[in-house]
Amino acid sequence: MQISKHLLSPSREERAGTHVLYLAKHALDSSPERRAKYGYHVVYHALLLEALRGLGLRVTPAADHQVLFGRLKFNFLYAIHSHAIFDGHELLAPAIAGYRGVPCLGASATTRAISEDKVLAKHVAASLGIDVAKHRVIRPSDLQSKNFGLAGSWIIKPRGGIASDAVMKVDNEADWRNALAAIQDPRHEGREFIAEEFVPGLNVTVPVVEGFPAGSFVAFEETGRPGDNVLTNEGKRGLDKTYNSGPYEGPGAQKIMEATARMAAEISPFDYARFDYRYDPGTDRAVFIELNIACNMAPASAIYRAAALHGIKYEELVGHVLTYSLRRQRKRENT
Repeated sequence: MQISKHLLSPSREERAGTHVLYLAKHALDSSPERRAKYGYHVVYHALLLEALRGLGLRVTPAADHQVLFGRLKFNFLYAIHSHAIFDGHELLAPAIAGYRGVPCLGASATTRAISEDKVLAKHVAASLGIDVAKHRVIRPSDLQSKNFGLAGSWIIKPRGGIASDAVMKVDNEADWRNALAAIQDPRHEGREFIAEEFVPGLNVTVPVVEGFPAGSFVAFEETGRPGDNVLTNEGKRGLDKTYNSGPYEGPGAQKIMEATARMAAEISPFDYARFDYRYDPGTDRAVFIELNIACNMAPASAIYRAAALHGIKYEELVGHVLTYSLRRQRKRENT
């Protein structure tokens, strides 16, 4: 599919008139020491800042959400949410931007809740007839029971957030005791967790970038740690060698692409996102896991690598996403 004719870039007027606040945890520091501590996300934040500036835009980097509460010195917000330390972080920046009338990359705060909350995302998918992983919220009362557990294999993860942190697999009573103890660790500050049915097989993710025809980008397979193929925060950050990815057009891919098209149409506009599934080749079962709006768009990400298959360069993809977002929101303001 030839999609280059759909590629957008900021006009001279847009470059001159747009002041971007780039809010990301590592926006102000990409030192080797920080890279050693936090991994590839530091590189990503630096590369994205460089790409935004390379477009000829005026860009102010910031690393603290507090900047959103001060005097407005920008007219477009590009906020990376996945590394904030509080639940609901994905909603804060777009909610404030909406309140103050500033265009913000990605979906509105209300739609962002679907990306922030893994339970809500599954409800949206199920309402469209898409199979979802069976799940249950782990409530405070469950933590008080030493005998709490569910039969079978489960993935325990925070209900909110997209960074794949604190992911645990449980298969027996001992695993449940360890998982419940980990959930109560003070560093989680009372976060809610969910138990999600472990579906054996492949991790398949579908990148979607609005402004291109539906189905423009192929699905990608992501490989995780040996044994259960679970994706971990450490693997995604490049702190170990368990993570890898590549284009996937094997069994189940078409089914997953069709499910993604339905869900993307339901929640649009969102500028760009990634839709994650587990696929069991033995049963031909594809289950929706979660949705990540305005997710990782680093050069090693599935989002960019899918675009690169069409000959799109990194700065071009960043320019397209920003331009599409800017124009759809300013068009809405003028109607």
